[in-house]
Amino acid sequence: MIASAFEYVKPKTLSEALHLLRFHGDEAKVLAGGHSLIPMMKLRLAQPAVLIDIAGLPSLSGITVDAGRITVGALTTHAALAASDELRRHAPALWDAANNLGDPQVRNRGTAGGACAHGDPAADYPAVMLALDAEFTLAGENGERTVRAGDFFLGMFETALAPSEVLTKISFEAQPHSAYLKL
Repeated sequence: MIASAFEYVKPKTLSEALHLLRFHGDEAKVLAGGHSLIPMMKLRLAQPAVLIDIAGLPSLSGITVDAGRITVGALTTHAALAASDELRRHAPALWDAANNLGDPQVRNRGTAGGACAHGDPAADYPAVMLALDAEFTLAGENGERTVRAGDFFLGMFETALAPSEVLTKISFEAQPHSAYLKL
């Protein structure tokens, strides 16, 4: 199936992306890796008039470990998580999940933030984020807010992320004795 017609914009900054989200309102969707949104668009389950592609915003990628706290940028790919020795040592549950997720195309293009923002209850990351008691940083034009994993995932394909917000990072305390097994 073919997606409905849409406008495509690629902002250069997070503030520009947030402005575009506010300007276009419910007609806009954020695109990162696209492995959840694009299939939904092809099936016409999602029909945004505007796609705001944030994939090129470098400030939203990367993994840092500082004083026992891990921060994962929302645009960090599954492949980057799977390749991270820091993550393997400090949060093996997330490292395990990243290494058992999807196929090479999904791992190399899909993002941790996109997978969480989609809120698919069958996905790997929501369970891991709940177990790690992760915090999600959500940015909007009026600033940032932090939401704990237990309050972020609201139901099937439903999260606390407002239409005018972007998930920027996920953080949690190191859990070096954790693991994730996929059944």
